[in-house]
Amino acid sequence: MSDLKLGFIGLGAMGQAMVNRILAAGFALQVYDRDKTVLQQAQAKGASSAQNIGELGADKDLVLISVSNADLTEAVICAPDGLLASMRTGGIIVDLGTTPSAQCRELAARAKQQGKYFLDAPVSGSTPWAELGELSMMVGGNENAFARARPVLASFSNKLHYLGKSGNGQLLKLCHQLTFVATLTGLAEAIAFAERNDLNAETVLRVLTDCVAPRHVIDFMIPLANRDSFDQGQGTLKLGHKDIKAVLQSAQDVGIKLPLAEVLNSYLDQATTSGREEPDLFALVDMAREESYTNKK
Repeated sequence: MSDLKLGFIGLGAMGQAMVNRILAAGFALQVYDRDKTVLQQAQAKGASSAQNIGELGADKDLVLISVSNADLTEAVICAPDGLLASMRTGGIIVDLGTTPSAQCRELAARAKQQGKYFLDAPVSGSTPWAELGELSMMVGGNENAFARARPVLASFSNKLHYLGKSGNGQLLKLCHQLTFVATLTGLAEAIAFAERNDLNAETVLRVLTDCVAPRHVIDFMIPLANRDSFDQGQGTLKLGHKDIKAVLQSAQDVGIKLPLAEVLNSYLDQATTSGREEPDLFALVDMAREESYTNKK
């Protein structure tokens, strides 16, 4: 199906699911993992196996890495018998894990010095999404290298986002993690608050599914994204502030602490005492931008 010679390193749960999708799409693939059992499982699916990283990298055009941490990723790539030493000139290394953006840029520079390419390509989604080929992927690095790798990546990721320079893929993954943890924390406090008032978690989640938050907030924000300001001047920030104060008062009435709600109230206090009495809640984006610029200076 492809004239690219492919390799894959790291056969954990996500790696195995990705490998199965690549093989099912008709690509020939050689794999490596220190665990002989998972190597045998991949062989049963049609992959060939390598005895070490140097053997796997030899004459490969594209190698994907799915290992547990950034230091191990760097060792796989940069060790004396690693991918930079063994892959052919023009070869593409794809890091599917979570590696700091600065480290990605350094790895891309080292790859370039040796006539190769490095793409940072973290994913959003867990094993079930990988098994269905429905991961979201965020890619930074050389655009031509991405175009060559794309048919393989598309076998397990149906939402591919090319984001420009090296490190940008990881930057967007961190944006996702920030949003995910903040959303989950908000839901956690909402459930605890509701349960203290004799409502159960399932009720909370089912009702919120039909509400604006958390599902539809981005739907509201996308049309504003290309404007200079997210503020629509509708005065809803002070209403949101009032509501968070009501949350805290109600929480106090039943003796429960909501740390995130307290932080949000403090943030909204700051917003409404700095000339933002009339903007709407989406002006919080503008406030965050201004604070970022101030701190940068």
